Amino acid sequence: MKKNCIAFAVFLFGAIFAIIGFNAEEVGEDMDLFMEPEKVVQNRLDGLCVQFNATSGFSKIDIFIANASVNRNCIVEFKLYKWDGNIARTINGEPVHYEKRDEFFPRNTYYTWDLSSVMPKKGEYLFVMEKTGGDGFLDVNILYPEKENVRLYENFSERFGSLMMRINTKGLDKLSDNSIELFDGFDTWVATDGLGREVPSTQISGKLRKDKYVGLFFHTWHTHNHAKGMRNITEILKEHPEIVHDWDSEHWGTGGVFFWNEPIYGYYRTDDRWVLRKQAEMLANAGVDAIFFDNTNNEFTFVEEVLVLLEVFAKARLDGVKTPQISFILPIFDYDFVAIQLRELYREIYSQGRYKDLWFYWKGKPLIMCYPGWLNPESDPIDTEIMEFFTFRPPNHSHTWDNVQVRDENGNPLIYGAIRPEIKNNYIIWNWISIYPQLIARNPDGTPEQVTVSVAQNWNAKRGLTAMNGENVYGRHYSVKEGKYDTRENAKLYGVNFQEQWDYAIEIDPEMIFITGWNEWVAGRFEEWGGVKNAFPDQFSDEYSRDIEPSKGDLKDHYYYQMVSNIRRFKGTKPVPKASGKKTIDIYSDEDMWKDVYPNFFAYKGNTFDRDFNGYVDKKTNKPIRYENRTGRNDFVSAKVARDDEFVYFMVECAENIVGEGDKAWMRLFIEIGARQDANWESFHYVVNRQKPSNGKAVLEKSTGGWNWEEVGLVEYSLKGKRLQLKVPKSMLGIKGDKFVFNFKWSD
Repeated sequence: MKKNCIAFAVFLFGAIFAIIGFNAEEVGEDMDLFMEPEKVVQNRLDGLCVQFNATSGFSKIDIFIANASVNRNCIVEFKLYKWDGNIARTINGEPVHYEKRDEFFPRNTYYTWDLSSVMPKKGEYLFVMEKTGGDGFLDVNILYPEKENVRLYENFSERFGSLMMRINTKGLDKLSDNSIELFDGFDTWVATDGLGREVPSTQISGKLRKDKYVGLFFHTWHTHNHAKGMRNITEILKEHPEIVHDWDSEHWGTGGVFFWNEPIYGYYRTDDRWVLRKQAEMLANAGVDAIFFDNTNNEFTFVEEVLVLLEVFAKARLDGVKTPQISFILPIFDYDFVAIQLRELYREIYSQGRYKDLWFYWKGKPLIMCYPGWLNPESDPIDTEIMEFFTFRPPNHSHTWDNVQVRDENGNPLIYGAIRPEIKNNYIIWNWISIYPQLIARNPDGTPEQVTVSVAQNWNAKRGLTAMNGENVYGRHYSVKEGKYDTRENAKLYGVNFQEQWDYAIEIDPEMIFITGWNEWVAGRFEEWGGVKNAFPDQFSDEYSRDIEPSKGDLKDHYYYQMVSNIRRFKGTKPVPKASGKKTIDIYSDEDMWKDVYPNFFAYKGNTFDRDFNGYVDKKTNKPIRYENRTGRNDFVSAKVARDDEFVYFMVECAENIVGEGDKAWMRLFIEIGARQDANWESFHYVVNRQKPSNGKAVLEKSTGGWNWEEVGLVEYSLKGKRLQLKVPKSMLGIKGDKFVFNFKWSD
């Protein structure tokens, strides 16, 4: 029953009268948004959300604080949103009510957020509670099983359980679905790498195929290792090439870890959120479906680093990034460590449903690459749950079909990678690395389920398994098929080893291609290993390494684009969207001239935040390397192109009003049109706004070769709020007629 209320406030000493009118609904009694629990887990507050649908108005939300710091403050932000279709749209809207509280929170009691000033009406809401500052901590209770018609999110990702909280409403109604909208048009984007290789479109790759997946070996332990200190092998050997096999040389230093070269984002830690967001977008754009975390050594799960990655990936998904799903590769030999890790991962992530929308499912269950035979399901109910919860694919430690890992000087088998019969007979065994022609994991019906593709292998034809700085190693430039190295200039850039593995895998056409690898970077150093003195078993140099993540060295991003091209060949692509018809755009009009122009070229928002984070410790200084990047400025969200008989029109839109007009490198537009052999910079023939615009005119320039430009002329531009528009005469771009193709890229 609704009541019309009039509130009178009388200030006796000021003779001031205020009359405030509002409508309110009757509220209910306190209602728990949780069930009688079978299990209670204390959760350190970071960011939690609760979705509920109240059948009446309510005036408060009570949250049970299980534990809090003594004499240390917490800054907590409380927000209440009306539900708007999914969680991304909801939190991008204006909250019904917002409050930031900086205080010493109580313990073991309910804490009340008073909403009587807004008196929310019945309807579907999202309650958000985030710790955003302060020196203290705050623990809340997550209760299991979850209550019907209540949905819990951790860092905006759905999870199991219910937050111990209550509201004073009369009841709860059914919840709407939460369906996140992820962008999947990245396979229609064009690119040319530094070697002039174009990524294929549908004409070459074929149409998009169903049920084809790509996994990628990914390393999360760079935070775990960072304090040991780092050195760069490539830099050391530039100065001292004679010490490759000299264990005692002082130039190797003492302790620490060795990078084969410097990653594009520096010697980063895994918990650097700025790097993780870049990786999320790069892997999404490449079409990688799942990343498999390297937990192959000892009992370490690196779960803290994994949770940071999951948080970043979950938030990236709110911005439309189709991040890879996640899985793990556990120890290949030490099954007691496998059991330890499985229990920890199940306890800390899977049993709580944390970031469950990011789990990679295979054959109906979350996938983990391991052999679970050291669990005790007969006596331990948790182990029983684990055995029933996952799809298991044990990793193969053999590199070749004959299972011979090492041969003696006469070519006789010395060490076998034999697989236990109980594993072979009960599981499909997946491969993480293999020598061409690669091993094939087959389904029971004989069809290929999985094949691996690796960039290079620590192997040679005579011995088998060896260190990467050994003799005749199967490096990036080695063709196993031809039995020789690629001898052309800069052969290390072209990836003949990688390509022949891709060609074979695509020919086999399995359900899953597993790629080794993305970002290992680090090599251990041993006095002797694999018949090599001063051995670096897994990584060594540009030529003898197996990472795809771009490098600051000679390899740059060549292997990334090679991976993109082959993923497209394997999975197929969607057709490039067709352009709408000719239209004249008045770039100065207050009317939206672009609403019927398509396609709309989508860009991820939310990726212009600053970087300010420590990386590895530098062994030269014994101090962590500090990385700062504050170049993020205007956050692109979309772009369009139109044309008529005389002009080409460009529009780019940002998440907020465009700033920095006239600043360095402001809102540059690169245009590729014309023959590839024409003078260009990174395939682009023209640039707008390399020079500072003025008086409503921008400068169009043409490359004379590389980053050398000559002015073509001035073009009109219009800057209004979130949009920048350009009007470029076709004649300035050398365009004749109505049929033409060009590529473009915005940069700020």
